[in-house]
Amino acid sequence: MIRLFRSIVGAAPFAVLIAMLLVPASAFAQADRYGPVDSSDASISVLRRSVGGEGNPANLAAFSTRGLAGTDAILHAAVAARSAEMRVRAVVELAQRGESLELLISRLDSDDERGAAVVAALGEGSIDRSTAISLLPSLKARDIALVAALAIADRAEDSERLERIAADEDATWLTRGLAAAALEQRSIPAIGAWLSAMRDLPSPTRDRTMFELVAFLEILGFPDAARMFLPEVEDRPSNDALRAAVVGVLLELDQETGIKAWLDLLSDCEDDLRTPPIGMLLVTAERAAPAEAADRFPTKDRMSKAIAELVMAAPEDRPEVAIAAIELGHRPTMAWAITNPKAILDQRVLEALLDQALHTSRPGLEELAIQAAGRLASVDPTAIGSRLEAWSDARDRKPGLEILLRGLLDAPGSESVAEARPSLESADRGTRSLALLVLARGGGLDENQLRRLGRVAAGGGGLPVDLRPLAAWLYLEAAGDLETSIPRIVEP
Repeated sequence: MIRLFRSIVGAAPFAVLIAMLLVPASAFAQADRYGPVDSSDASISVLRRSVGGEGNPANLAAFSTRGLAGTDAILHAAVAARSAEMRVRAVVELAQRGESLELLISRLDSDDERGAAVVAALGEGSIDRSTAISLLPSLKARDIALVAALAIADRAEDSERLERIAADEDATWLTRGLAAAALEQRSIPAIGAWLSAMRDLPSPTRDRTMFELVAFLEILGFPDAARMFLPEVEDRPSNDALRAAVVGVLLELDQETGIKAWLDLLSDCEDDLRTPPIGMLLVTAERAAPAEAADRFPTKDRMSKAIAELVMAAPEDRPEVAIAAIELGHRPTMAWAITNPKAILDQRVLEALLDQALHTSRPGLEELAIQAAGRLASVDPTAIGSRLEAWSDARDRKPGLEILLRGLLDAPGSESVAEARPSLESADRGTRSLALLVLARGGGLDENQLRRLGRVAAGGGGLPVDLRPLAAWLYLEAAGDLETSIPRIVEP
């Protein structure tokens, strides 16, 4: 998706705008460590600099996902923020909550902002046909947002407009390509001409544009247009990324064509040891593997056997079958499982994901571990509690304890509070602060705990920096100061 958004519009300000929507959270303001600190003032400062008047969109997006009561006020204020990135992010978050995207984008100042909001909302699944039709009067620029709205609106009277955009040499190649794809979906030939026009472009530029367009076709559900790309890639090597992307989209949108293209891809792979990634395309698309493919997946070692069994299993059986590959640390299987709607409901899968991510020495699995911990906590908080107890005695216990407590934090309730409470006595202050945060989300802090939460929110508890806005919010809420603090939080 990052690559997709980066070249939607050629203008540099827009590219920066989209990139800013996706950057990691920045550091928050630190409280004055010298002299007395008012916990309410410090909390307001933390929130103002992270999600309020001086905040950034990444922090705002992360904060919004927690479903805290009262955050709508922060988002509505952010629609009028000085920062264009904040305005766009706030619009997208409010649209996800069911507010009118048409009314929200009318509050944005420029075509670039409106386009960014529409594209981001499209990626979040927030635009249906009626919404797209309502947006069209507000979209003036000939950009990807306008074409996406025209495509979703699916009105016969827009075909001539799409033809003009597809032929417009001043529009980006991606914009013209999506217009051509929308026409192709209406049985009006256009993709062939677009592909021919791109022949003289440098190969990297052409491939990148095709990648981005194929991603849009999957979002929009355009199988007719997607099929037009198959002749462009079928002679490429079996390890070609664009070919794999086209096959993957066809598996999603057109099962018969997709399976045939997948078998051709598998057949072109001369080394059986290189077939597992091809098999994972089928797993991701939740398609059953043809029986004749079985002998192409090696089974000589435990990992290969586990992957082969996953690929050849019936889609409904794959969550259970995936456990073997997860326990062996197969990252593609782990990444699939944490996003699969069936797998994330299976406690055995979640426990396997969490335990593997906690015990591996390889970097890059922290976010997956936190997701698994949160999912598991929502299914069975005691499963997190037992792991907290075990990790309390581990030599390098802090990272594991943090992941487990973050899981409880993502599943607030009395059971999570009960599992977190013993960690209030931890020797590590960061662990104590995380446990206190779980209690605060569950409500019912006593006076001493409330004072401690105020110190944590102010920066005195060793809390991970990305959780300080949550601590600040919960402190103000528990102290009864939240409603009166919001005007100060959102002021520019």
